[in-house]
Amino acid sequence: MLEQREIARSGEPSPFRELVRHFFGRFFDTESLSPQGDPQANVVQTLGILAVPSAFFVIIFRPLTLVRWELVWVRYIFLLYSMIVMGFIMVFEWDALFPDRRDYQILTPLPLRLPVLFLAKAAALGIFLGIFLVDINGFGMLLWPGVDGGPDYFGILFAHVTALLAGGLFSAMALAALQGVLITFLSGNLYRRVSVAIQTVLMGALVMLLVLTTLMGRMVHPLIMRHSPWLYYFPGFWFIGLYERLRPATHDPTLLALGGIAIKALWISAAVFLLTYLPLYRRHARRMTEAPAPSPSGPGRLRGWIARAAAPRLLKRPVECAVFHFIGQTITRSVKHRLFLATYGGFGAALAVMTLGSGPSGLLRLPLTLSFVLISGLRAAFNFPAELDANWAFQVGETARATEYLAATRKWIVVCAILPLFAALAPVELACFPPAAAMFHLAFGVLLSVAVMETMFFGFRKVPFTCAHLPGKVNLVALTFIYIFGFTTYSRLMAGLESWLAGRPPAAVAFLCAGLLGWLLFARWRERSTAGPATLDYEDPGDPVVRTLGLTSE
Repeated sequence: MLEQREIARSGEPSPFRELVRHFFGRFFDTESLSPQGDPQANVVQTLGILAVPSAFFVIIFRPLTLVRWELVWVRYIFLLYSMIVMGFIMVFEWDALFPDRRDYQILTPLPLRLPVLFLAKAAALGIFLGIFLVDINGFGMLLWPGVDGGPDYFGILFAHVTALLAGGLFSAMALAALQGVLITFLSGNLYRRVSVAIQTVLMGALVMLLVLTTLMGRMVHPLIMRHSPWLYYFPGFWFIGLYERLRPATHDPTLLALGGIAIKALWISAAVFLLTYLPLYRRHARRMTEAPAPSPSGPGRLRGWIARAAAPRLLKRPVECAVFHFIGQTITRSVKHRLFLATYGGFGAALAVMTLGSGPSGLLRLPLTLSFVLISGLRAAFNFPAELDANWAFQVGETARATEYLAATRKWIVVCAILPLFAALAPVELACFPPAAAMFHLAFGVLLSVAVMETMFFGFRKVPFTCAHLPGKVNLVALTFIYIFGFTTYSRLMAGLESWLAGRPPAAVAFLCAGLLGWLLFARWRERSTAGPATLDYEDPGDPVVRTLGLTSE
């Protein structure tokens, strides 16, 4: 303290303040997806996007008269949004919650005490979380009293603010405490492998919950009427009970009891967070400096085994082998690509839940929907570069035909994505259908998935993860329309065709044979059309700085 006061009197910058500024800035260190990317602009855009939903939905609900369970449903939407977004933030900042190896290698030799480092990191984390909590809930909080009618304006506002902040704070502290527990009980490569797997699963789960928010809000009342045990397993139900305690809408005793669980969960998450983050901070610091460099292998052991087993039989040329293994290694080593694909996986899981709940035909649409999501996710992920400055290795060594590069990409998708998906679905098919029907469903799904792959990758002339990406080039409205059409119309029509073929074995066999023959002919045509010298794309064409009308003459 005396040192801090002397520094303050001398006018020099405080080490603690500089550390807080440093750690706070590290939360916003992002890998730009394009050379033209501006991290500060991305942060501002992110804050703006996150602030919109609460204001948008509160404006929609203001003209309505909401009472009792309808009011509980709308409260649940706002509450779960706050919890999910804070969960997203903690998952994105998973590796920045504790100082990393670079921080320790640079800061440890300096005359800085470890408690100062800890307090600075904790202060930076608190400021960071506070900014996002206020941002995602601010506009909705100001306009909320118009939705929840009543004369007690400040009471309505206090209950809304307290419930949303408590839910968001619980979500952030629970995930931070989870990582603290992992650091406490695991070490070395085991911690890294488990941590990577949990981070990926959490990203997918949060996306699934975000898509299912409205549906789950509608389930609160039926679950309470049935006294379902599921109410006690999901934190979102606990905190809607806390909201009910702060401002009753139904006076339901079960809902009020869930509020008590929310209070306990908030205290427990805070206690576990402090126990793992504060006393074990020194132990974590020592582990970070003594532990070996992180292994980049990631959670892809099964996929790697499949690739190694299939490579000798499928990859006939050295270029195919190189590109095939490059794709697999990049997906398992790159955090941003892994989380990007987990986002698609969570969206696919939400669609699977809604598909299975739509009736008996849902089981037929499930494989088609999941394969469409998987292939479209890979198509989008392949456009984002991993290390753009390193693509010179492919540009310099680009001596083979383009066919070999493109064939390796398609083979990887079939071997490491489509076939594992349907292998995972095979037990479900065999349990729900006779063996012959299940085998036909699997063959039909694989054939259609290959057709979808050929359609989506038609004209794709890149080595995945090596081409610069310009975010503004994509028409998001058109792309969203195409995806929604694919998720709904495609799966519904193809499930109807599958159901019709299942009752006519000769037609089913003819369809599979015709589809296989058509794919072989298309593959032969594609190989001939790309038989010339390699002309791969390494930079997406963007809009020129000055656009001309092209009216010049020779």
